[in-house]
Amino acid sequence: MDIRVLRYFLAVAREESISRAADVLHITQPTLSRQMMLLEDELGVQLFNRTNKITLTEAGVHLKLRAMEIDSLMDMLERDFSARSDVMGQLSIGSGIYSASNEVFSSLQDFSRQFPKVTYEIHTATADKLKEMLDKGLLDFAIMMEPIDVSRYEYFRLRTKDKWGLLLSAGHPLAGKESISVQDLNGTELLVTGRKAIFNEISSLLGEQARMNIRGYVNLVDNALPLVENSDWGCLTTDGAASYLNPEMVVFRPFVPEITTNTVLAWRKYGMSFGVASAFLTYIKQAKLRQE
Repeated sequence: MDIRVLRYFLAVAREESISRAADVLHITQPTLSRQMMLLEDELGVQLFNRTNKITLTEAGVHLKLRAMEIDSLMDMLERDFSARSDVMGQLSIGSGIYSASNEVFSSLQDFSRQFPKVTYEIHTATADKLKEMLDKGLLDFAIMMEPIDVSRYEYFRLRTKDKWGLLLSAGHPLAGKESISVQDLNGTELLVTGRKAIFNEISSLLGEQARMNIRGYVNLVDNALPLVENSDWGCLTTDGAASYLNPEMVVFRPFVPEITTNTVLAWRKYGMSFGVASAFLTYIKQAKLRQE
């Protein structure tokens, strides 16, 4: 299967018209129609519902998703090899919202001054999604919170640790405190991280009181905001995740004694010999953003 034909297919799917797609691709309509029929013959399925407007069949939708992944990988591969003599191309980084990732992203401005031809693609997602994207080659790097299985990757721990605490509405009875103790959790209903490994580690430090008060689980703190802002519930989260939120609506209060978590910068093994990603990895190490 030719990548060129897959890109033709993506154009038809995007434009929902053979004629418009042909114009975009600068080829004739009969040529494009023939290529799509040959693709259907090769796969043994019908990809399009051919009515007044071209729509995708179930098989067509599946191919579109896979073709987009392949197209993205081909773009990255072409950029990697074009960057051998001059560092240029796109750097793809995925992360949750952590204090450590904030520090990494802040460093991009200085990296850009050194390598002005580099562009960036930043993804925010859960750790499971980031690992999936890393495995598929859709990310150069993933920033993820421990504990996490990184045995398939190269990685190092970032120097900045995230502090755990409670996200509360500005009017919550505990919002006036500078910090939160285990005893303060009594009577406070909690939303907690959906990552079982992290929750087990944090709750073992907080004790049974934290487990007794759980009302729900969230994968990203943004999903908890409507409940936290409009109730007396609290959300177990980190200072990094809370750093972007409106302090007039919600406040973050750290736990005492302090509870911290490490964050890792991970990348696929055997994939950093040259190109933009290799230059960025060298820069991060020289910038001393890793734990010593």
